[in-house]
Amino acid sequence: MNYRYSQYCGRMIAVLTFLALTIVGQAATHYITFNDGHILVFPDSCIQSIRTTDSNVFVIDQNSTVYSYPLADISSVGEELTKELPTIVSYLFDNKYNFQVISDAVGTITDDEITAQVIGIGKWLTATFELSDEQAFATVNGKVQQSKKSRMSFSTDQVYTVAYPGDLILAKNDTGEYAFVPYGKTYTVHADFLTDHSTTVPRIDINTVNGEPITSKEVYLDAEIIIDGAGVFPSMTDSVKIKGRGHTSWSSNPDSKNPYRLKFASKTKPLGLTKGKNWVLISNKLAGSMLTNAFGMKAASLIGTAAANHIIPVDLYINGVYKGNYNFTEKVGISNNSIEVDDESVATLLKLDSNYDEATTQKFRSTPYRIPVNIKDPDFEEGTTQLTLDIIKERFNELCQAVQDSVNLVDHVDIDNLARYLMLNEFICNYEIFHPKSGYCYHENILEDSCKFIFGPAWDLDWAFGHQSNGGYYSSDFTEDYFNMYSNWGQTAFFKRLHDHPLVTRRIQELWEEFMPDCIDELCDYCKEYYEYAKPSLELNEELVGDFVNYGRQYLAAAYWLWNRAMHLQEKYRAEAVLPGDANGDGKVDIADVVLIINYVLAGHADGIILANADIDGDGNITINDVTTTIMLVLNSK
Repeated sequence: MNYRYSQYCGRMIAVLTFLALTIVGQAATHYITFNDGHILVFPDSCIQSIRTTDSNVFVIDQNSTVYSYPLADISSVGEELTKELPTIVSYLFDNKYNFQVISDAVGTITDDEITAQVIGIGKWLTATFELSDEQAFATVNGKVQQSKKSRMSFSTDQVYTVAYPGDLILAKNDTGEYAFVPYGKTYTVHADFLTDHSTTVPRIDINTVNGEPITSKEVYLDAEIIIDGAGVFPSMTDSVKIKGRGHTSWSSNPDSKNPYRLKFASKTKPLGLTKGKNWVLISNKLAGSMLTNAFGMKAASLIGTAAANHIIPVDLYINGVYKGNYNFTEKVGISNNSIEVDDESVATLLKLDSNYDEATTQKFRSTPYRIPVNIKDPDFEEGTTQLTLDIIKERFNELCQAVQDSVNLVDHVDIDNLARYLMLNEFICNYEIFHPKSGYCYHENILEDSCKFIFGPAWDLDWAFGHQSNGGYYSSDFTEDYFNMYSNWGQTAFFKRLHDHPLVTRRIQELWEEFMPDCIDELCDYCKEYYEYAKPSLELNEELVGDFVNYGRQYLAAAYWLWNRAMHLQEKYRAEAVLPGDANGDGKVDIADVVLIINYVLAGHADGIILANADIDGDGNITINDVTTTIMLVLNSK
């Protein structure tokens, strides 16, 4: 394999020996304590000798390097530690900072060990911790850790060192050289993942009243739902309403592997997820597609797209009949467990989809681009909104016009979120949005001019990962030119125009640098972790639906494809990073570029200007529009 998994299994050298004698004797450790309170620690295994003179303390390491310290700066040299070391006083994996963790995993601290039981799929975690002294810091493998921010794999135990600034120990590195590293109290952290102990995924039984078959996407049936969390996720029993859902994946034949929508009477936490009334069972009906939504949604969460969905594999039984492996997930909508907004009465969720199957009062075609827009929220018949069809239509058309004219885009759409959304779809080659199909965007307050459209959530990812190109998954050319591959499709021009806006392109360039290498490492690790947890269910599903794909090979192919695709796109954006607006070519966009472009607009020429960079809107002319866009670039970089 030439994709890379993160390797953070090194251990800080913990055998510390030192002497405060003129020549090293038998003592294990020597501590030099300085007048300002910091200490240096020398293990006997690292040094040849230590001696003192009237003016200095000299230490010679095993490579004959001499370390000299003025005696006037030293308060003591001895075999005893003269200060109390800082400690970790609390430690947990907070699900607020760990997308895949279902509930907070609180660590139990005992002396030099910390253990925490984790519910969720995936072993990269972000720890929340508190130290005994705000002056102290924590490191793992020499890297400073930030509470609520630093992220790493806990597939193996991780060793933390908690130290004060300036407290150092001499240690031998991998190259055989000696160097100082932080010295302090060490803790071995063990994350106990419940998925490692499980032999099956959760089982969901749905029993309709009188065993009535589910044959409609419009009519709900009353049912009982029983969820067995299989020793990992919470179990529950409740009443629920169920109906069919989907388009190409739906069949009125109740024996088919159909997708379903669930609706509870009140907000509920099935499988421990955030409370909500509405949930979805994705069938992954296409052969070979059983991993696509899981891998795609994981990528969405790592890239930071809006309202990414959780994916939990389950075995579904309806009226006692096994239906196969399904993905349990949130239903996309304006709600606290999907898209959370402050005031639902002024918010809207739009679905850009060529199925265009909403009622006349719930849909329109945009001007320009004629995008088929389905209004998923609000439902005007419910009478709970301040909005109307005309208000929503007008606001979306303003966005489309700004896209076509390449002016004032920042007034209509959240640039950072748009960049993340387009980055995800390009990364996984999800061509659905070009049809368009399953393209979502929402607006938190249509009546507020300062509020902007947000693109997402990502949805329906079983035509991604190369399936559109060759009918398979994770086997297409990872250098595929996403925005030009199908340039004659429906709304490709709309999304390409969005992508090519300099503010968006620049942000995508930055996001790729942030994504590599840790996020792609986590995604590749997740391919293995998800497959291994879902494997029993995938095998059970195999014969039922005739999906005889070898998913053990496929997850490896997925990791390989994703790694190489990410590497390609990072290099592509680096190579294309001739910064729009960088008129003088100095590698940054600042006020000097604004002045240069203004001078060109006024005088028709300017020494040192790079016309290709200055022509931000790409219309072949340097105009006041290029000036204003460059100013926006400068302001957005502050």
